[in-house]
Amino acid sequence: MKAIVTGATGFLGSHLVSILEQKHYEVIALGRDANKGAALASKNIVFKSMEITDKHSVDSVFECADVVFHCAALSSVWGSPEDFELVNVQGTQNVLECCEKWSVKKLVYVSSTSVYFDYRDKTNIKESESLHHGFVNNYARTKYQAEVLLLTEKKNTEVVIIRPRGIIGDGDTSIMPRILRIADKGFFPLINKGQATVDLTYVKNVAHALILAGEKLNINGKCFNISNFEPLSVKELLQRVLKARKKKCSLVPVDYRFMYGIAKLMEVISIRLSLGEPSITCYGVGLLAKTQTLDIEAAKNVLGYEPVYSMDYAIEKYLEWESKDA
Repeated sequence: MKAIVTGATGFLGSHLVSILEQKHYEVIALGRDANKGAALASKNIVFKSMEITDKHSVDSVFECADVVFHCAALSSVWGSPEDFELVNVQGTQNVLECCEKWSVKKLVYVSSTSVYFDYRDKTNIKESESLHHGFVNNYARTKYQAEVLLLTEKKNTEVVIIRPRGIIGDGDTSIMPRILRIADKGFFPLINKGQATVDLTYVKNVAHALILAGEKLNINGKCFNISNFEPLSVKELLQRVLKARKKKCSLVPVDYRFMYGIAKLMEVISIRLSLGEPSITCYGVGLLAKTQTLDIEAAKNVLGYEPVYSMDYAIEKYLEWESKDA
């Protein structure tokens, strides 16, 4: 099979490209980072540099393929609404139009479980969960807008949506680094005693699910939750990470409302003084304080998805990568 991967030089995209190569796909890897792209190139992988927000740039590197995996996104808790809309919505529109133009059979879109989050405890969330509420940030809002765009404007290209929960592993520049930056100070605020339960997913498990979605027939318009299916309390997650890293850190109990108030104040100051993303955000506090677990039965039953790698393995691979990258 022939696959196109957008965001191929990013965290998830680079892992996906590697696994596709192992499965003997012909791969067109699209991304912005020419240096990382050159490292990806091989006998079965052709790297092409492009800018996802520029329709002509995307069109110039596209070609006919069996499947497109759309991994490119502005994935952050912080940034301007305009930037998120340009990358996550307009960028997706550009990819969809190119899929139609080049008669691509299927587009597998990487969305986000942030579309479910609303600062309430939720367990076993199904794909049918109502999403008609105010989104917690611009990232969640624009990922949902891109979903709607794909499902309402599609014509001939089949569309499948994957919602992975909290991607971690080697190459992670978001979740694990944020946790460890705080832990490096010698203490970690344990909100509500760390009792909230969280789902995370190892990046190669997400790539595995994407490939299953790309190969499965008759799933046009379907949406699938993906996780490691190993829900952990926040306290247990931190303990596992700190033990694997052999780092001493005190877990200090704090009140949720107190931490949320501090985060809100820091956000206001950062916005008014144009300081960039603060070290603590309301969304970050919410993720550590509120339970959010997924129902992945649809992925299991329809795609045949089962996590290949464990959470302990994911933590180990991240720490190996971190030590090499330091």
